[in-house]
Amino acid sequence: MKIPKEDVDHGYAWAVLAACFAIEVLYGVLICSVGVITPAILEEVDGDLVKVSWVGSTVMGTFTMCGPLVGIIQERIGHRWTGIVGGILMLVGLTAASFCRTVTGLILTFGVITGLGCGLAANVSGVAPGKYFHKRLPVAYGIIMSGGALGLLAVGPLTIQLLDHYTLSGTLLMLGAIGFHVCLAGALIRPSSTLMPEMPVSKELDRQEYIEGGIDSQGDDAQHNPVDYGDLPGETETDFIAQRDVNNCSLATLPGVVKESGLREENATFAPLLDHRSHSSNKKPKCGMISESVSFIGTNGFFFYLLSILFWALAEAICMVHLPNYAEYKGSTPAQSASLFTGMGVTALFAGMLTGFASSDQDIGNIILHVGLQGMSGVYVMLLPTLSQTYILQMVFSALYGTYSQGPYTLVSPICIELIGRSKLAVGYGICSFFF
Repeated sequence: MKIPKEDVDHGYAWAVLAACFAIEVLYGVLICSVGVITPAILEEVDGDLVKVSWVGSTVMGTFTMCGPLVGIIQERIGHRWTGIVGGILMLVGLTAASFCRTVTGLILTFGVITGLGCGLAANVSGVAPGKYFHKRLPVAYGIIMSGGALGLLAVGPLTIQLLDHYTLSGTLLMLGAIGFHVCLAGALIRPSSTLMPEMPVSKELDRQEYIEGGIDSQGDDAQHNPVDYGDLPGETETDFIAQRDVNNCSLATLPGVVKESGLREENATFAPLLDHRSHSSNKKPKCGMISESVSFIGTNGFFFYLLSILFWALAEAICMVHLPNYAEYKGSTPAQSASLFTGMGVTALFAGMLTGFASSDQDIGNIILHVGLQGMSGVYVMLLPTLSQTYILQMVFSALYGTYSQGPYTLVSPICIELIGRSKLAVGYGICSFFF
C-alpha cells in the first residue's frame, strides 16, 4: 500500500517527525543519565569504580550491540510496535533497577533491559522518517537528531534534582516513568503497510534503463506512455525487474502502466504470470532472509563507513560515561560535573540542525561532512587532558565537543540510504548502532 503523496514531505510526515523527535529526547535522557548516576551508584551501592563502571558500559553496550537484532525485529513488527515495546522495556528495566542494591542487579536491569529498550527506540527514530521524507530528508533528520541533544541538555539538571529529592532508587523509578512515554510517541507512527514503497540505491539509473528498454521494445507507445513507478503494482522496483523478464515482457506492457484500451488484452495475458512470479519470490527460507539482510555490508564502501563509526564511538563512549566522574576527580562539584552535559547539549542542539541543512546542499557530500566532523571530535578528545584543569576549561571542552560530535548522528540515516538504499535502512541502521 502506497503512502498518499500529500504525506511525503508534507502532511502526516510532520506528525512522524514530531514523534521521532520526542523519542530521541526521551531515550537520550536515559542514555546520557548514566554518567550523572554513576557517582550516586558509587556512593549508595558500591564504592568500587571498576565494578560500577560495568553498569554504564552494559547500558551502552546493549544499546549498540542489539542493533542488528533490533533492525530485524523492526522489519518484522513495524515502527509502531517496535517503539511501544521499547517504552515498555524501559519502564520494566528502570522500575526493577530501583529495587536493586547490588551492582549485578543494576547490570541486569538498568544495563541489559533498559539498554535493549533504548536500542529499540533509537532504531525507530532513525528509520521511520526515511519512509516519509524525500526532498526534506536531511533537514528532517537534523531536527530529529537534535532531540537527542535536547535530552543531553536536560539530563544534567534533571537528574541532579531527582537525586537530591528522591535518592538513587526514586531517580531510577522516575526515569522509568519518563522513558515509558516512548510508547505514546511510537503509537503516533503509522504501521509499515502505509509507508512509501522501498527504492534501491541506483533508483535514477534503473529508471533510465527501464525507460530506454521500454522505448526499444515498444517504440512510439513507450514514448507516449513513460514508466511511472508510482503506478506500478508491487512494492519495490526489484520486483519490477523480475516481472519484466517474464516472457520478455517490457515495463511498458505491465498492468497499470499502459492505459490504451488496445493493449488491455495483452496485459491480461501477462498478469497471472507476473502475479505467480511475485508470490513465489516472497517465499524465502529464514536463513536466506538473514543472509540477505547482512549481504549489503560490503556494498558501496558501507563496511568502511562502519569502521569509521567504530573508532569514533570508542572516544564517544568514554565521554558520555566517565566525563562527570573525571570532572569531579579534577576538582569540580557534582553539580558542576553534571552541568557539563548541559553545555554539551546546548551546542549539540544547534549543530545537529545545522548539519541537516548542510547535508541538504547537493554541493556538500554527506561523507565529507561525516569525516570532517569526526576529525574535529577526535582533535578535541585528544585535548581533553589539557582542557580539564579547571571547571571553565571543562565547559569549553564540552561545548566544543558537542558542536562536532552531534553532526555524525544526523548523517547516519542519510548515509545509509545513500550507500545501501531505503529498503535496507532498518537493518543497516541497526548495524550502524552495533558499531557505535
